[in-house]
Amino acid sequence: MFRAPAREGEPWKRVLRRANSEAEARKIFTQAQAALDSERGMPAGADVRAARTIRMLGEEYLRDSNERGKQPRTMEQRESRLNAHILPTIGDVPVAKWRVEHSRRVMEKGAKTIFSNRGREDLRGQLAAMRKLAWRLSWLDRSIDPLDGLEIGRTNVLHGATAQYVDPRLRPETRQVRALAAAADKLCGPEGTDPLMTRLPLFGAKIRVGGFGGLRLGEQNALRAIDVFFDRGYVHVNGSWITPRREPGFRGPVKNHTLHEVPLPRSLMHDELRPRVKELLGLPAKASLQQVFNAQEAERQRRAELAARESDKNVAWWNYPVPPEDEVWIFVDTVTGLPVKPELHNERWHRVRVWGRGERSHQRVAALDRLPQPASPRRDQVVP
Repeated sequence: MFRAPAREGEPWKRVLRRANSEAEARKIFTQAQAALDSERGMPAGADVRAARTIRMLGEEYLRDSNERGKQPRTMEQRESRLNAHILPTIGDVPVAKWRVEHSRRVMEKGAKTIFSNRGREDLRGQLAAMRKLAWRLSWLDRSIDPLDGLEIGRTNVLHGATAQYVDPRLRPETRQVRALAAAADKLCGPEGTDPLMTRLPLFGAKIRVGGFGGLRLGEQNALRAIDVFFDRGYVHVNGSWITPRREPGFRGPVKNHTLHEVPLPRSLMHDELRPRVKELLGLPAKASLQQVFNAQEAERQRRAELAARESDKNVAWWNYPVPPEDEVWIFVDTVTGLPVKPELHNERWHRVRVWGRGERSHQRVAALDRLPQPASPRRDQVVP
């Protein structure tokens, strides 16, 4: 039994800790002395340690991630991994008794539905982050490593390849991008008959931007009329359209807060994006390229002047806050007037892909039908 401070300004209170052996008692007193020296909390009792389960640690992990300013998509992914793999497997295990066999059970469960090596690495990384948090909260003794010996297979990589490297076998060919975009033009353009597809009238141009520029989906959705630089031949990627679950979408920062300039083919810039920019900036269809430049620069300058009045000096023309319904989005859902949700985009993309595959099959059959047919054998000929 020993005395320990309760709260700031309150008298010390008696603390009773039971131990099964002298070694365990000495360990408790060592922890108590270290806590008093560093002004930390006293070692928790057995009932408190038993109540600190992996489920409680998961809640603390999500709260800690939110306080550290993680992006909504990152929070959703962490919450999904927690609910799908970690909590159903070891949610009721006390953190103090978390061992490597529990972590192996989580990875075995995840391997049944996660088929990519990157996905399994993300799951193990989340376990490692929760372990680090448990150590920081003193819920788990630092001498215990519940991931010690937990290894996952690594894929062979090309020497010198970065994390952004994509195997050439997985890269879409130019003809494939053009074929898919052409199919989207037919289904989503003026000739389309399905109202669910024609909600995305520039879906073909969006596929070309993603295929030839390598933009992420959120970056494609966040493109505005003022982000296209026709004189320099690139788009300025400076934001991402974020759609949190059960919340309205908003334009957030680009991934890793790294702005970049993405060159695009001249035909895509001038034949497909320029008419849309003219429409958004209120210019006539026959407006010259110089008029487009002037209108874009005037809008950028207007936002830069407004940003200069803000107390936050990180605000510039490209991230000045504008209500989503008043923004000059290039790619929108005509029903909402806002960038399309990822789920709707993916569903339309798969429909275009399936339609394009069937169209190519019909074209091959038609090509075979146009080939000259061999003459029928005469009665006196022997067919081998």
